[in-house]
Amino acid sequence: MKQRTNTTKYFAYVRKSTEGEERQALSISSQIDKVKELFGDVDIVEILEEKHSAFSPYERPVFENMIKRIRKGEATGVIAWHPDRLSRNEIDASTITYLVRTGVIHDLKFGSYNFDNSPEGIMMLQMALSQSQYFSSKLGKDVRRGLEKKYEMGWQPNMCPNGYVNVRLAGLSTIEVDEKRFKTVRKAFDLMLSGNYSVPEVLNKLNNEWKFDPKTNSRNKSGKLVRASLYRIFTNIFYAGIIEYNGQQKQGKHKAMITLEEYDRIQMLLGRNGKPRYNKHEFAFTGIIRCGECGCLITGEEHTKIIKATKKNATYTYYRCTHKKVAQNCMQSPITSIDLEKQIDIELRQYEFHPEFKKLFFQIAEDDKKDNPEQNKNIIVEYGKSIEKIKLEKINLTKLSCRGLVCDEEYVAQKNEYEKELVNLSQKLEKIKKDNNQKDELLDKIDYAMRARSRFNKEDAKGKKTMLLKIGLNRELKDKKLFVTPYKWLTYTTEKLKPLEDKFTRFELDKLPLTKAKSERLNSLRCELRRERDSNPRCLSAYALSKRAQSTTMRPLHC
Repeated sequence: MKQRTNTTKYFAYVRKSTEGEERQALSISSQIDKVKELFGDVDIVEILEEKHSAFSPYERPVFENMIKRIRKGEATGVIAWHPDRLSRNEIDASTITYLVRTGVIHDLKFGSYNFDNSPEGIMMLQMALSQSQYFSSKLGKDVRRGLEKKYEMGWQPNMCPNGYVNVRLAGLSTIEVDEKRFKTVRKAFDLMLSGNYSVPEVLNKLNNEWKFDPKTNSRNKSGKLVRASLYRIFTNIFYAGIIEYNGQQKQGKHKAMITLEEYDRIQMLLGRNGKPRYNKHEFAFTGIIRCGECGCLITGEEHTKIIKATKKNATYTYYRCTHKKVAQNCMQSPITSIDLEKQIDIELRQYEFHPEFKKLFFQIAEDDKKDNPEQNKNIIVEYGKSIEKIKLEKINLTKLSCRGLVCDEEYVAQKNEYEKELVNLSQKLEKIKKDNNQKDELLDKIDYAMRARSRFNKEDAKGKKTMLLKIGLNRELKDKKLFVTPYKWLTYTTEKLKPLEDKFTRFELDKLPLTKAKSERLNSLRCELRRERDSNPRCLSAYALSKRAQSTTMRPLHC
């Protein structure tokens, strides 16, 4: 190595990026001074300065150019302050060590590390470069974790904008009002909110009349605020008390300069140059209705209009075809959410029943549960006890077999009997539970249908979507009419129960006094309800469970 010192030409590579993990590294000028001080007696072809991070490969043009020139033979050695100046990633590290091992690079000199061009020295160099990569990755991860923790605590992870200052107190970095700039920035917002000033006019006020002194990263060489920075101020939701990190937003702990309503108004005044606050609209009926003409899904959208009389904004919701099938020229017009909900409301109206009739219906259902022994909970308990008893007898049989008190043939025969009995009891128990669940589910669905209309207008978007899904299948919108294939359990509700409700109201059974004639009619109605319920309960339960059960034809909702 020492014999080659006089013949080897070197590139001196100095680097310092602007990333946070390299704040402790020597500055470029300091690295150059150290290179000249320690290696002033070697042949340095050129000192190459780099200001990019070495964490990712192929992002350092000076380094890439240096490697190309070394391959051409312009130099056969490299000088750097430390191996981490050359690389903090696996690809660049392998490039350096491969060129050393193949003799393209004869020598490496470092101000804070000793390198020996030998197999052992190359191995130690690889370890040093790997350690640099590990340190960089770990430090970056720690920094991100710290930023996420700061965001969770309600503080902006990065530098705060004009009007605020970052304050570090007792190890915690918080954001406080900048007494020097806060009021001035607020005055700029007030000018924009008035609607009488454009952004350039507000900028002129700030720079020339108010002599606003912006932060360094927001001004030009003259020390004045630039237009782009003022746009960033007006479109930064931070001023409304909201902090952002990785696409997420939450309420910050800093003092808000403006309200969210004021922020939204400014975005509207800025037009396309603004950055409106992200609002996730939840439309009730998107994704569950298709266009009756082209088959595409129906989507929702909001339109805001200014009412001239009141000069206030009014928001309207429309549902329209997405027109995803370009080949089809779909001509369907949009429908307002009000008109669509009216159709659903009229549909739900047919499932409403007289309160006293509902009471009678569910009273009969409860009586049937008590009268039917198979639905009694005691039966389920007894089956459960029998199953546990047989399992215990199986265990005892196994113990007797282990002790030699039962021969193998008797053990197998008795064990098989136990298994058969267990299967038999389990199947019976499962059948009882299933029948109970099916009948209970059917009653729950009928009860749900009877209360649907009164609940519909009180539900939020998610609740309204659920209620429309329970009305039926094959929901289509055509000519501003909603068509639905109702479930058969709903058909049962209207076709079988409605005529009985008509009798109930016609006989005026809900009115006192209850005469002998009314009592006879009431008993007759009870019998009809029981007969109707018992006519095909298994089929009705299947309707309740089956999501594919449909009526024969699709029909429009009442308009």
